[in-house]
Amino acid sequence: RKQRPQPTRQGPSRIRPTRGTQLHSDGRAGSTECHAAMSRKRIDFEINLTKMKWCPKLISEIPEVMSRSFERETPLKLIQPLVGTDHVKEWPLNEDKDIPEFFNAPTMMREWIAEKLIKIKIPHGYMPKDFVPKKVKILAKGARVAKFYGEDTCSTRTVQCSLKLFDCNHFYIKQTLPGSGASPHWTIFEGRWHATERGLRLEFLLRYSWQLSRKPGIEFAVEACRPDLFCSLAWDGETERQLNGNLPAIVGTDDLFWVELVREGDTTGVAKIRWNEDCPVQPSWRRKDDALEEDETGNAGRNDPSSSSSEQRNGASASSVSSAPPCAPAARRPEAASAPAAAAA
Repeated sequence: RKQRPQPTRQGPSRIRPTRGTQLHSDGRAGSTECHAAMSRKRIDFEINLTKMKWCPKLISEIPEVMSRSFERETPLKLIQPLVGTDHVKEWPLNEDKDIPEFFNAPTMMREWIAEKLIKIKIPHGYMPKDFVPKKVKILAKGARVAKFYGEDTCSTRTVQCSLKLFDCNHFYIKQTLPGSGASPHWTIFEGRWHATERGLRLEFLLRYSWQLSRKPGIEFAVEACRPDLFCSLAWDGETERQLNGNLPAIVGTDDLFWVELVREGDTTGVAKIRWNEDCPVQPSWRRKDDALEEDETGNAGRNDPSSSSSEQRNGASASSVSSAPPCAPAARRPEAASAPAAAAA
């Protein structure tokens, strides 16, 4: 085999990866610490003023929104600096007079997609450790009490909705848009639930969207919900098997859409297993011979090991006798053959 000549490379040679570095696809060496820092980048908290249809008049009102969303007291110094943006330009919000200047400024985005929002760095300890969307809940800390599922139409799209209730009075709603690219698009709501005489009352606190094929992954953010966003779900009939009502819409122009959620069964058994000793053994549907033999012998052979061993020996002897040719003479015992000779003597 002839060895192909290696092409000569002009310019600086490739950097050999050493400990603490890794090569990119184009041959550049980068520090693993830099990649780890990007993976540990703090998640942003957004107050979308366009969706909420609200604008704060004072800077002190902004930490109140975050305190309500995460259910913990948040001082202003902990979340500063505050930044207002329209996804193109940024405005620093240091004083009260900066808020109307940011909100009334013209935007370069198109009118139907233009929005104004306030970005805040979420302080350390507000988010769960190793948070992964759709797998780790932000507010719910208790055990799951019930789960409801339904599939309804929102505007012109079919939306799959699941509702999980926890014993800490938090809920978790996941709305899925099937057929939205290589991976489905999820919008998740979290908040508190309260039991009423006719059903449940939901208070929405957080909202965030997620998609597996989202690029880049660092653009994930948690949004605040309007303080007046409440929904009521009523039981269908006297049993607590189905909930009907309105939930926030994630597509279309309507704010709410109608859902019918059916309760799913619990996956873990609560009652212990009860054995019925008087119940006869059912015949096997795979091996008929064993089933017939088991039906004749019953359960006695199972409980008495000596009887089962004797039955096996008897069966083996019977099979050996039946396997002998029918015309072959029976062999005499040595004692029986010597008895006539002794009598003759």
